[in-house]
Amino acid sequence: MVKRYIAPLASGRVRLRLLEEADLPVTLAWRNQDHIRKWFFHSEVITPDQHRRWFEHYRHRDDDFVFVIEERDTLMRPVGQVSLYNIDWSGRRGEFGRLLIGDPAAAGLGIAAAATRLLVDEALSAWGLAEVDLEVLQSNAPALAIYRRLLPTMDAMMRV
Repeated sequence: MVKRYIAPLASGRVRLRLLEEADLPVTLAWRNQDHIRKWFFHSEVITPDQHRRWFEHYRHRDDDFVFVIEERDTLMRPVGQVSLYNIDWSGRRGEFGRLLIGDPAAAGLGIAAAATRLLVDEALSAWGLAEVDLEVLQSNAPALAIYRRLLPTMDAMMRV
């Protein structure tokens, strides 16, 4: 299967672009930070070999899209990631997640919220999805606050 190309998305200070092989060292470093990985369902530390193997599989999947979040105003660099995955194109649904801000300088700037809004809006409009679900740990108050504030109807879509 060939992974479809998705052009970068941009709105305000946030740009989302598909994950590339060159991003693997920084995305692994972000994901393995203790204060980030504790929010993942699989919260163990990931080795470089495990990350590489995941990427080799990922690059051929047309139902999994990881985006690098770039801040374009002051920091002007990659600061995190977000994903839409488990996409059922014919059923017009997908799952949102893997949201993280890994660059400490970008924390608290509203970038996670902007990236969430941008990707969900794109999925529901340009991608033609009718539903975007997400699963979040009940104890992940920062993520829950973002999702509830941005998407008032998201409570019905979230599995907490």
